[in-house]
Amino acid sequence: MTIPSKVPLAGSIVVLLAALLLGNSKLQAQPFHQRVVSVGGVFGDPSGVTMRIPFGISRAFDIGFGPDYFGSPRLQVDYIWEFHAFKSNLFTEYWGPGLAIAFAKGINAFYTNEPRKESFGASEDNSFQVGGRAIFGVSITPKAFPFEFFVETGPLLPVSRVFDLDFDGAIGVRYKL
Repeated sequence: MTIPSKVPLAGSIVVLLAALLLGNSKLQAQPFHQRVVSVGGVFGDPSGVTMRIPFGISRAFDIGFGPDYFGSPRLQVDYIWEFHAFKSNLFTEYWGPGLAIAFAKGINAFYTNEPRKESFGASEDNSFQVGGRAIFGVSITPKAFPFEFFVETGPLLPVSRVFDLDFDGAIGVRYKL
């Protein structure tokens, strides 16, 4: 079987027209959304300062720093994808994976259910901690208002402990620079 070295011009035009017709049947201008860096505060688990650095059309890095039960201070970086499930310009939903790093003292809570020895306790953990997290959130950005309000939650699984699944949940506000 031989492969032709040149494709005729008419064949190229037919393929191009077929791709246009079978592809997106409706072409429309996409609205331009100004994507700017925003900084603010977050309260809950974790608490502290937060920054969102957008890139691309619907992606961003969320960075947080502050005290937390996992370890204090805690630095986290989340890679998020934004989407619009409610088809609204006011609400933006987001989700993505992240990494949490604790540099000092944290609290390790535990519950044991041994026969006749049920107990709940907490101990301080003074070691360096690393954990993976998955985050889901909703942000509210009113028009002509430079603030973004958000609520987020998700699991945090420490890598350095055997199994200690925790859940983060926080509310916050960011100012668009």
